[in-house]
Amino acid sequence: MSDVQALQQQRGKQYSDFYSNTIPERMPIGITLPQHLVAEYGGQNLFDFQFNYAMLADPARELCAKIYSDSCLVAPANFLLSRTPSMYQLYGSQSFVMGNGGFVQHPEVVGMNDDEYPQLIDNTFDFLVETVIPRQHKNLDPKNPIKMATAIQMGKMALQNDEMAFLPTFFELIQTHGYYPGSPLGSFNFTEAPLDFIADQLRSFSGISMDVRRYKTQLQEAAAAVMPLLYHWGLPGNIHPEGSVFIPLHMPTFMREKDFVEIYLPSYKIMLQQYAAVGARPNMFCEHDWSRYLDILLSEIPAGCQMAFEYGDPQTIKDKLGKKFLLTGLFPSSSLKTDTPVQIVNRAKAFLDIMLPGGGYIFGFDKNPLTLKEVNLETLAALTEYIRDHAAYENAGADFGTPLNSEGFVYDERLVPKPKSQYLFDWKTFKEKYPLTPDFAQANFERFSKETFDFYMNLLI
Repeated sequence: MSDVQALQQQRGKQYSDFYSNTIPERMPIGITLPQHLVAEYGGQNLFDFQFNYAMLADPARELCAKIYSDSCLVAPANFLLSRTPSMYQLYGSQSFVMGNGGFVQHPEVVGMNDDEYPQLIDNTFDFLVETVIPRQHKNLDPKNPIKMATAIQMGKMALQNDEMAFLPTFFELIQTHGYYPGSPLGSFNFTEAPLDFIADQLRSFSGISMDVRRYKTQLQEAAAAVMPLLYHWGLPGNIHPEGSVFIPLHMPTFMREKDFVEIYLPSYKIMLQQYAAVGARPNMFCEHDWSRYLDILLSEIPAGCQMAFEYGDPQTIKDKLGKKFLLTGLFPSSSLKTDTPVQIVNRAKAFLDIMLPGGGYIFGFDKNPLTLKEVNLETLAALTEYIRDHAAYENAGADFGTPLNSEGFVYDERLVPKPKSQYLFDWKTFKEKYPLTPDFAQANFERFSKETFDFYMNLLI
């Protein structure tokens, strides 16, 4: 076995131990550098590479040689909700628009009027496809079916092209450096909490803020109606302990605690419990400062979930939540610009003194830096090398924390019914029309329908 293969196996065991509630030999450190930063490092502008991600190959190779990480520093396009502009431009999107600075942005847009809650509640998926998507993506208007069909086909091809462009380099870097390759194929997915989904694409931030006061009951019913769609959209096809369902949480820190408990939490809690029941680990990003919600998280959220925190006191979060959940985040990315290599080592030592004991924490920044101007690469290199050399555990192999679904939740399709719509495939109806179709074809047709469902849902996050 080569040294690189041995290193990759060692790294793989660190991650597999962590996600099976076993103290690893060392805390893994997986850093992902944003693609804009990689392009800047390669002397490119922030627009061109987004139409050919293969342009990131050479700067990615240089950065991987310069900065230590246990997983690949540069991820493929569209990984973890990075936005590729080609598809959205072809769809005439108002939801995701390329800004003058080279970043695809999500402006404040409204896809559903405040008097349309009954349609959303009564016929959820059909309403999204027929009404919301054409409003948010102007070229997907069924009133012009040829234009819509052409745009969909081109957009799908553009997205596939974008996703594939960097993949050969990504796999090359994994093999060259012996990186942990990530969780098994199909074990990672993403979704949104029901109220965040309604806020982001349907009602807007300002709209949902008014609806919390004016249409509380309808908002609760709407969150319950969209939840099963969001559950099945985010459910990984290949559930694995190292995989997860990534869920960015936007609205709670802008809400009163009473409204969070009454409106946001009920449908979201059911979603999390049903993920836990089937072994799919929720991986939630708690945006902004969740300090006032820590007790609620401890009492209401299923054990074994992973939580990334942006702000808050590390000691408090570790003490309150560290025995029930897997933790990450909190290390200030701003220090990559302000600290010298010596200063960041001292900062990391103090941080690890809090987060390392007892296991249950995997290194992560509070948020990723966006551009090269926000990072001193020598400081970043000093940070990751220090963690590599000083984040070992004395009690490797011991158990820690609380495994996923320790509560014993049971999957109940009545709580998360599979999506039904005139736009989705129904085997019984199809079989009645085409009785000679063999039964084994059902699986393929249902897979095609699921991919169609995912396509439409992807337009709304």
